[in-house]
Amino acid sequence: MVCVACSGGGNAPNDPPGDSQDAGCVEPPPTDTSDAGEKSDVLTPSRLLRRASLALRGTPPTDEEYAELEAAGDEAAQRAFVDAFVDRMLHQPSFYRTMFEQARDWFNLPLTPRTADAPEYGVQQQRSIQRCPAGTARAGAWKYVRGDTSACSGQKADGSPVDERSIEPWWAPGTTVTLVGFAASTSATGTTSVNGNPVTIACATSGPEGTCGCGPNAVLCHADYQQYPGHEDYVAHNPEGQRRLVSEEPARLFAHLAWHDRPATDLILGTYSVAPTRLQAAYVMQGLAGGVTSLLDDDSWWRPSRFSDAPVDPEHAQGDPLAWREYQVPSRNPFFLAERDYRFDPRTQTAASRGIPAAGMLTSLGFLTAYPRERVRGARALETLACEVLAPPSEQRFNEYRRDPGTEGPCQHCHRRLDPAAIHFKRYAKQGAAFEGWGAKYLMPGVGTVWHWPARWRAGAYPYGGDPFSHWNRWYTPDTLLTPVTEAQAQANPEALFLDFLPPEQTLLGQVSDGTVGPLGFAKLIVAAGTFDRCVVRHLHAQVMGRDIDPAREAGYLDDQVARFVAGGRKVRPFVKSLTQSNLFQRGR
Repeated sequence: MVCVACSGGGNAPNDPPGDSQDAGCVEPPPTDTSDAGEKSDVLTPSRLLRRASLALRGTPPTDEEYAELEAAGDEAAQRAFVDAFVDRMLHQPSFYRTMFEQARDWFNLPLTPRTADAPEYGVQQQRSIQRCPAGTARAGAWKYVRGDTSACSGQKADGSPVDERSIEPWWAPGTTVTLVGFAASTSATGTTSVNGNPVTIACATSGPEGTCGCGPNAVLCHADYQQYPGHEDYVAHNPEGQRRLVSEEPARLFAHLAWHDRPATDLILGTYSVAPTRLQAAYVMQGLAGGVTSLLDDDSWWRPSRFSDAPVDPEHAQGDPLAWREYQVPSRNPFFLAERDYRFDPRTQTAASRGIPAAGMLTSLGFLTAYPRERVRGARALETLACEVLAPPSEQRFNEYRRDPGTEGPCQHCHRRLDPAAIHFKRYAKQGAAFEGWGAKYLMPGVGTVWHWPARWRAGAYPYGGDPFSHWNRWYTPDTLLTPVTEAQAQANPEALFLDFLPPEQTLLGQVSDGTVGPLGFAKLIVAAGTFDRCVVRHLHAQVMGRDIDPAREAGYLDDQVARFVAGGRKVRPFVKSLTQSNLFQRGR
């Protein structure tokens, strides 16, 4: 059934007075049949039980549940049994799992791309260490996988003993392990190779490069228990591998909001997310890469006693390092700001940006690394979270394309809509290739003290000829929709090209920005436009009712459902329950 009579909302003529959860979309009863005036298509209790079970947990009722339904008594008692079943299922872990699986399909995030040959995966940014094999002098101790061939022998080439250090490791709190060789070094400086030449580096800011060590509690390294380094965290079939955890975080966050009755808008407006210890490590590494060395001594992300009371998923206990537990993103990577209205205009401000405000899944590493370009991020964010349809034009003529796809050529049909979204996703980019989970760099240009380069990067001169510099030079062109800065401003400060908020002369979905930078600025706009609420309602409706709502033909029905969702605090569980109580659900429509 399509609710074509609902453009104005309200109740249908045959509905009882008062508010209707179906917003006037109940079909009039038949008048030309033998059961005229009766709702003959109301589901029997057994079919209603089956429908509720499939909607809430993805499986049909068990034989025992059917037997309990039959034993409940007459039809009224059986319908009361179904109502109680719905209440019970909404508080079972299976409901969390259903919401997670729905969101995983909805967001459809690809895995973070590999950065070289498998298993080269760069988000980790920790150096791989393995245990010395049996039969060696330091059997069972941990050493760098490569680059330190003498560590397990216990002696350096000159005959002196290798460094050795016992620590409590972040990946196994409460235990003690031994690091040997370069991994055990506590020196403030180390040596690495640049173009075949030895170079002295500061270990505090360079990480575990060259002969620098793993740092306090070995937080700069990750333990690799496999025979082939890197695959444990790389392969998608390992549910505890970091690469899979990264891609699942947004869907887990949505399920967390549903389970803990949080507003759905926290998915894109919140400062918090959910992650087990192994995933939180990636955020800490990104903060360290930006120069926040104080994170080296912060044990709040890996010591269970520090997160024992954090809300978790229903499949794990609080304090379990494997649990999807709630955490404040700015505490792990301070360049994702807790501030909710941070404004920074590189056209007029010459100091470094402090970062971009945390914005739920939009600043998750899974979202940012899955889509390596700002326009792809903007397009997918519009399609996924605002239910926008970016379709190519047909039978239209456009002006000639010269330099700006947002205002010229046939591509402007989409770019006029997506570039005002994409502008918010500029300050994150990958550079280089990983090596056993370490080596690739994720840059936040113009932020903090590290991510700045001499002005010659604008000319593409060595070493700035590759990505992401080549991409920035090609597409961050002054006086375009994506980069609304003048050529003079770009010449005076090349970082003006990273302007990442929507200027007041542009709009997105009819909304004018308040100047908030980064993905949070985008999130505010789609919430203000109402498109985020409508999109969430459509996806929840499809999960429970089995079909989407047509926003054109069922506008009134959609508006009334959204109004009820918003009035209920944008909480998923109460809204899902209300859908199961609707006439349309009980009639199988």
